[in-house]
Amino acid sequence: MRRSVRAVLGSVSVAAVCATAPLALADDCGLTVGGVNYTGRTGCVLLGEDAIRDVQNQTDSVVTIYADASCEGIATGVVGPRSSGDYTGKSMVIS
Repeated sequence: MRRSVRAVLGSVSVAAVCATAPLALADDCGLTVGGVNYTGRTGCVLLGEDAIRDVQNQTDSVVTIYADASCEGIATGVVGPRSSGDYTGKSMVIS
């Protein structure tokens, strides 16, 4: 009887860890812009054509989105650490 109780408890424990693992990874996914992962990048990054992009910043960095492709001029958005939002722009600075 003790072995079967241990086996059941062991199975429940493994299931609980597996069920919560994807949630833990999602909470710390780094920096994604329009579904593209930019984790670990710094400086000026070209984003391509001007479009509305979902910015998910789960880092300690500040991301500034710019209307032009040279990371200069008008900033269309600033995304602080552990923040997100929808922004338009052709480039961004990760600092």
